[in-house]
Amino acid sequence: MDFQRSDAILMEILQERKTITGFLDAIFGFLRRNTDFYHTKKDASDQIGFPKGMRDQILYGAMQRYDPDCWLQTMSAESDIGDSGETAPPAVEEICVETTEETPPKTHPTQPGEKMVDLSRPFEAGDFKNGAVFERHCWAQTLKDLEVQVQLPPTLRTAKQLSIDIKAQQIKVSSKSTPEQVILEGTLSQRIRQNEAMWSIEDGRLLICCDKVKERWWERLFEDDDEIDIKKLDCERYIDELPQESQAAIEKLRVQQMEADQQQNTMRTTDPEQAKTLERLRTAWDVEGSPFKGQPFDPSVVRMS
Repeated sequence: MDFQRSDAILMEILQERKTITGFLDAIFGFLRRNTDFYHTKKDASDQIGFPKGMRDQILYGAMQRYDPDCWLQTMSAESDIGDSGETAPPAVEEICVETTEETPPKTHPTQPGEKMVDLSRPFEAGDFKNGAVFERHCWAQTLKDLEVQVQLPPTLRTAKQLSIDIKAQQIKVSSKSTPEQVILEGTLSQRIRQNEAMWSIEDGRLLICCDKVKERWWERLFEDDDEIDIKKLDCERYIDELPQESQAAIEKLRVQQMEADQQQNTMRTTDPEQAKTLERLRTAWDVEGSPFKGQPFDPSVVRMS
């Protein structure tokens, strides 16, 4: 499997760095030196990097995908499913992570006749990247996968209250106690791999993540939706798949970053005053109250004159 090769490579880095903090430092250092991950797009014509805020969305999504503390249902079943996703049986096991008991917060209504307060946050641009937004749900996509977010009613905010049915070409979300209360239902415009779909609930919002059967841009989520203009999509692609000019721009950024790091290293070894400053910084790096306490020493994150 692909993850076995990745695990072997990453395990070597983890054993070398000793700690999770050091490991993450190596990962993000690599992204900074060799990719456009830290490049923020200045305008729509900028061909590399990410729009402001998108980088945080990517990181949050990646962490949430593997977070065992979320309500999570893995729609995986042992089967002989093919790429079409047609023969996958529905998932029958709901995985809920138990936490320590706490006094639940008071919910509304607290008095008969009092209206329930909906504290749902509005959808943001990153929530429907390359997709569309509606009143109670939105969807986003890459070439390979699909993400659907559904704003849940204030009275239906836990996995035990919901019936979530994900098929190869259909999604239905409804109340488990009153099935006629449908929150979202529709026939997908294309097929998904239902056996690899996952969903979670957080902050009153249902998040469904799944892989497409075919790598292609969808023009709509459900068959009855209006089409989006796929010519205007922000097509995130692998670096080696980008046009030559974009690859050249990323390589230029990488070289500039390496030169800047090399120049800074030279200053540290040749400038006595700089060396003294660095030594004082090293001493203060991990003291109580330092914003860098617990992190690997990296003077490059501090601007020094």
